[in-house]
Amino acid sequence: MSVYIFTMKSNNSNCFLNLKIYPNKSTTFFTLLIFIILFFFTTFFISIYFINLGAWPVSFFLLLDFILVIYAFIAYKKNSRIYDRIVLRKKLLIINVNKNGKKYQRVIEPTWLKLKVYSDRKDQYLSIISRGKSVKVGRFLSLKELSDLARLIKKALIRREQELTFNS
Repeated sequence: MSVYIFTMKSNNSNCFLNLKIYPNKSTTFFTLLIFIILFFFTTFFISIYFINLGAWPVSFFLLLDFILVIYAFIAYKKNSRIYDRIVLRKKLLIINVNKNGKKYQRVIEPTWLKLKVYSDRKDQYLSIISRGKSVKVGRFLSLKELSDLARLIKKALIRREQELTFNS
């Protein structure tokens, strides 16, 4: 599961599950920086070549191409800020962080929890339903990863129920 990072804390008996789910990031900041530097120098030298040939309008299109690539990487970096956090203790805490950094936090009673993987042409996510209210998690994951996430949450819920039932 390379798309999301998860940790299960077994040393703390109060925490049954602690997940932080990230989207797949294909580049790091270092590789992005190297690509931009190489692309800049390539664009610069090709522009100089065409200016020397007398075809100076080509350099404007190369500059426009460079600006569009930079804009695409800025948009990629902004969209890669999103993540979901799932913490299961006595209650289930779900934190959704959008691309602007705004956090949406919900606390759910996990006793009668229902997990449903939803898939449509445009959208796919794991719906965590409790008392008729639904929370969407993992909109950036694939179907297989969503079903693996649902199984992982289900196992933690079973372990929580067993520990709370037999230790109380």
